[in-house]
Order: sequence, then C-alpha cells, then structure tokens
Amino acid sequence: MRIRFLFIVGLLSLTVACAHSKSTSRGTTGARVKSAEPIPQAEYPDETRRFLRMSLDDPERLKLRDRLIASVLSQAQSLADVGDYEGVVVEVSRLPMFLAPSDYAAGVLPKYVEPIAKHIADRGGRLGDEGYVLAANFILEHLTGDEEYQRRYDTVATWGREARANLDTVSEQYGGLISVWTDHADLTPAPDVLDTLAGLHIAGRDAVSAETTENRHRLGIGGERQLRLAPLNVAAVYLAHGDIESAITKVESMGEGAEGSELRLRLLDLMRAARSADEVGAAATFELVEGYRVARADVAAGLCRSALVRFPRDHRFPTCMARVAADSERFADATAWYVIAIELAPEMIELYDEALGQLDEFIKSRLADPHPERSSALARGAETILAERQKRWPDSTPPIAPNELEFLIGMLEMNAGHADEAQQRFERSLEKDEDSGALSQLGLLLERTGRPQEAEQTYRRALALAPSDSLADDLQRADIRENLGNTARSQGRTREMAAHYTAALGTWTEARDQVEGPTAALVEMRRGVLLDNLGRHEQAVDAFENAMSHAPQWRDVYASILSHLVSAQPDLELASSVWRRSQLHLTLPPEWKVYFTLWIQFITARAGQPPAEEHADLLRRLGGASNWWGKLASFGAGDLDYASLISVASSLGEETEALYYDGTRLFIAGDRKAARDQFQRVLDTKMVSFFEYEMARKLLEHKSGREPKP
Repeated sequence: MRIRFLFIVGLLSLTVACAHSKSTSRGTTGARVKSAEPIPQAEYPDETRRFLRMSLDDPERLKLRDRLIASVLSQAQSLADVGDYEGVVVEVSRLPMFLAPSDYAAGVLPKYVEPIAKHIADRGGRLGDEGYVLAANFILEHLTGDEEYQRRYDTVATWGREARANLDTVSEQYGGLISVWTDHADLTPAPDVLDTLAGLHIAGRDAVSAETTENRHRLGIGGERQLRLAPLNVAAVYLAHGDIESAITKVESMGEGAEGSELRLRLLDLMRAARSADEVGAAATFELVEGYRVARADVAAGLCRSALVRFPRDHRFPTCMARVAADSERFADATAWYVIAIELAPEMIELYDEALGQLDEFIKSRLADPHPERSSALARGAETILAERQKRWPDSTPPIAPNELEFLIGMLEMNAGHADEAQQRFERSLEKDEDSGALSQLGLLLERTGRPQEAEQTYRRALALAPSDSLADDLQRADIRENLGNTARSQGRTREMAAHYTAALGTWTEARDQVEGPTAALVEMRRGVLLDNLGRHEQAVDAFENAMSHAPQWRDVYASILSHLVSAQPDLELASSVWRRSQLHLTLPPEWKVYFTLWIQFITARAGQPPAEEHADLLRRLGGASNWWGKLASFGAGDLDYASLISVASSLGEETEALYYDGTRLFIAGDRKAARDQFQRVLDTKMVSFFEYEMARKLLEHKSGREPKP
C-alpha cells in the first residue's frame, strides 16, 4: 500500500513537470494498422474466431485484423469518453489477440489510439497502476516519436526498481516488479518487455537461491515455489503469445539449479517437441496447454491461438479454446468453439458429450446474465451440437435430454425478452414430456404477459402433475397455489384469490419448523408476501423481520421485501428499516445499494413523503462509478437526465431499467400519467424476468399506484 501511494505521488509530480514538453517526432519502423470500419458488436465474436483460424498468408487477414482492432479501439474510446478507466484497460488488453509482439516494437498501432493511451497514462498515474502507465507511455513514444514519452517511461521504470530495492525480503522486491511488468506485458507485449519480465523471474529466483538457509526459511513456501516454478514462469512469458522458440532460449539460459532442475529439463523436452509441425508437435503443444490451463489460462489460450494456425485440422485446439472460454465463464464463446471442434472431428462422440455436458451449466449460468439477449449464440450452438449427435447416434442417450434443452433455451428466451419464442420452446418441451416445472414456468410467462386465463389453465395442469412426496414437493405446490391466487386476483375473483393464498400460506407456515438459515428466510419471505396480500399486514411485518433475522447477509431477502413494498400498500417505516439494514452489510455489492435506494425513493413518494436527503446523498456518492449502475445512481440523484441515461444503455435489459426508473422519477415529480406511460413501455420490452418489469406490471394493475385492500 505504501509503495502504491508513493508511486501515485511520484507520477502526479512527473505529469506536472512534463506538461509543457515539446515533441521531437520521428518515424516508426513498421506499417501501422490502417483506418478501417469497426465490425458491428453482434458480429465481433464470430469475426474474431474467423481471424484466429486464418492462415498467416491469407490476403484477407490484414484487412480483418484492422477492422477488429478498429472495433476494440472504438469501444475503448467510448469507455474513455465516459471515464470508465477499467473498461478501457480491458479493451486495450484484447489487442494482443490480433498483434504479434514484434508489431508492438514496430509501432503499428493507428494514430487514433493516442487519446486512449493518454487516458490510461493519466488515470493510471492517479491510481498508481505502474504497469499500465508504462504501457501507455510505450504506446505514445512508438506512436509519436516524442522523446519525452521515453523519458517518462524510463523514469517510471527506474523509480519502480529503486522504490522496491530496500523492501524486507527479496520476494517482496521482485514480486512487486513482476506484477508491474506483467501488467505492462498484458497491454504491450513487445519483445523487450517480455524479455524484461522473464529476466525478473530469473533474477527473483537467483536472489532467493542466494539467501541463507535461515532467510529462505523465513520466506516460507512462497520462496520455495519461486525457486521450483521459475522455469514454468519464465516459459509462460513467451508461451502466452505462442512464442515457443523464445521460451526455449530463455529457459535454456537459466542454467542448472538445485531446485526445479528436473522440471526445467522436462519442460525443455516438451517445448522442443512442440516446435515440430507434425503430430508429435501437436501432441506436445496440447500437453503444454493442459499443463498450464488451470493455473495460467492466459498461457493456455496463447498456445491454443497459435496452434489454431499451425494445426488447422486438429480438433484439440478449438476444444482447448472452448475449455479456456468455459473456465472464464464465456459460455457462448465456449459453445461456438465446441461447434468448430465437432466440425473437425464429427465422429468423436466423446467431444459431443463433453460439449453437451457443459451446456446445462452454461445455460443455467446465463439465466442470471445482466445482458441475457447475448445468449442466442449459446442456444444456437447447443441445438446444433445436440441435433448432430442425435442424427449420428440415434440410439445413444445424450447427456442432456432434448426436452430439457428446449426448456432451458425457453428460459434464455424468456430472460432475453423474447416472450413468443420462449412460449414456443416451453410448449415443445411439454410435447415431449409434460412436466410440472415447465408448466409452472409457462404459466408465469403467460401471467406476466397479460394472459391470466391461459396462465390459470396452465397452473392447474401443473398442480395436477406436481407430486406431494416431500417438503420440497409441498412447497412447489404452494408456489403454484400462490400463482393461481395471482391469476384469480387479475381477473377480479377476490374470494378465489383468498382461498388460494390461504392454502399456500398454510403450507409455508407448516414448513417453518423444518428449515433453517436461507431456506427459513425464504419461507418467511413467502409467508410475508401472502399475509400482506391477504390484508394481514402486521403479521406480514413479523414474517419479514424473521426473514431478515434468518439470513441477514442474503441479498435476496432485502430485494424480495423491498420489491414487494414498491407496489404494496405503502409502509415507509418498514421499507426504511429494510433499506437501512441492507446498507449496513459490507458484502452488499454497490449496484444493489443503488437499486435498493432507487426503490426506497419511490416507496417514499408513494407514501406521500418528501424525498429524503440520505437517499440522494448515497446515490450521488455511488454515481462516481462509470458503469451502468453508476449512471443509474447519478440519474436517481438528479445529476443525469433521462436522455443521457438512455443513450448509454447497452442492452435491452438496461433500456428496460432506464424506462422504469424514468417512470419512478416522473411519479415522484407528480406527473402520474407520464409515469404510467413509461411503465407501459417497460411492459412492451417483455423483459419479464426483471424486477423492474414485475414492479411496473403490478403498479399498472393498480393504476393509481396504490394497492387496494383485498
């Protein structure tokens, strides 16, 4: 922490001192990336995969490279324009996929990278990100030829070494430097940068090795690992960019050492074998990939990318790209790589089953994606793989049943706002196997899209099929009963509504003594909602209090209670208590602090009370973040207007939220008609799985914004 603070001070001083430097421009040695039309975001993943598989002598390769780089830099510039420094760094770190280390030394980046690099240098200097500041100055010096950038680069590099020279242990001295130069190499992996990073790994090993036995004992397991794993770490610097020759040369230069010598020899044998262009080379490369994949996914990915070109017909390398993507939770990308691998090895049933075995988890994980509309590629890939497997091996049972896949894709479509497509998927799933769970989900979709009669019929089918052999079965039946009560309520049948709610409440109440922890919190939350819907508000308050006591750290407790109170009979005292308790927990992510505060603002207005300064103050503090929830916070604090908010919405989900929170803003301002119009636009998005959609639907159900007594 102290080193970082000193670096920030030093960089700020350096920036001021160099503010009026003059340019001494000189040319670069390589041809720069040409200005090109960015690739549309929807096409970017497919075009990236196409580029990575292109032969190096393909005449279209450079053109596609330039368009991909233009896409990355266009996104980076957009993020820089709104102050999203972290996002800019992530985008610039994508460029090494399209550029070789020698390209960085040749200064091939286009002129329009200059403001992006300046943004990184400025913000990185203020935050103490040495490695990124080095990378930014590296880009600027090679781009402009201005010697001042070289001087800044040298000053930062020298300062970093000198500031760490007197730290207590050699592990601390070299560990910090290795981290800095790793960041540098992530953005600008020029040969000299890679050599410096590899040299630091070797120097760190040598420094630990030179320590006395007593001092090495003080270093503990970290020092021993630094000695033993040094060959792997040195090789990784180059292998991350597919440079096997440089990795061999550098590891050979390390010399023999007592620790890690056997590992070094085995590694050298494997890398030497990997140089060849035959099956021996492919097998050795794949063995290197699998060896690095868990601990160093970046190295595995770099080796895979180079092998896609070296061994274009080998299914193992698209497979390894799929595995690396899956490990990083880039599920749509993983599925697309599995499809490519299967095209190369269509007779390998094991490959189909590996892919399909992952898909269930892929899709379930995607259900919570804040950008669910991006999941269409995942769904297409899943169907392609399953259909091909069934065609080739019709008598073999796949890891995921066709009706289950239909149901899961239906969930993806539902979450993406594609209500019609979701309904079709659910119905196809039910044609193959009428299941209570799928029927309940179809009923929920019908209910939330304004078709209560169809929803009621579907829920009744689900209830008839639902078993009652366990507590879990009973709670599922109670859930269906509650949904039947909701459909009766939508149709004005209050007596029937009360009967269903009462039956569901009885089941949840009986479960109280059989559960604990988060499950007990869930039981009490559901009891609270049902009691409130039955007009027993004081008992509902007790249930909500019990829910928070059972799982005080569980975000869903607060989300469920507050979202219910948004459209229920206003109880500002309860809502304020829930909101304050949620804000006390350090584990609550900042985006949920924003959502909960926007909800309590609206509840306050519905209760007829003036806006609370503490709500606006918190939103103003959180509004400093440059991502979407930061923009929502600024909007809620009154520091950002609706036009600016909707202009930065990057998905249908974010547009839905912008519409809803503009509706609440209009309501607070007293324009109830305009608020209802925005709430109706929320329903038009069909984003039925969003809190904002359901809150808008319930508010419109009551028109006046107040819930009548049952």
